[in-house]
Amino acid sequence: SDVCSSDLKAFLAFCIEIVLLRMGTPQYEKVVSKLEKDYKTHIPECDKNPEALKRVLQEIFGDAYGDILNEIKEEIGDVGSKKYYTDFIFAMTQ
Repeated sequence: SDVCSSDLKAFLAFCIEIVLLRMGTPQYEKVVSKLEKDYKTHIPECDKNPEALKRVLQEIFGDAYGDILNEIKEEIGDVGSKKYYTDFIFAMTQ
């Protein structure tokens, strides 16, 4: 049985949040508020607008952006071969 899209979405948001919280609560909160302020969006909606998340992460973390993206990839793990996740990661690397 295929996983419903809301599960995919929830898992992606969870992975992103875990990685950002590992960077520290202030950084996580910075990302959340910048997404809201600059793009009127939230982490769970970033599957529809990966560019917004990418820009916010690059602004906040600079050169560490690549490391964060890799951590998100690792967090997603084996299910990462699902098109939903590979499309998202691809958008984040453009």
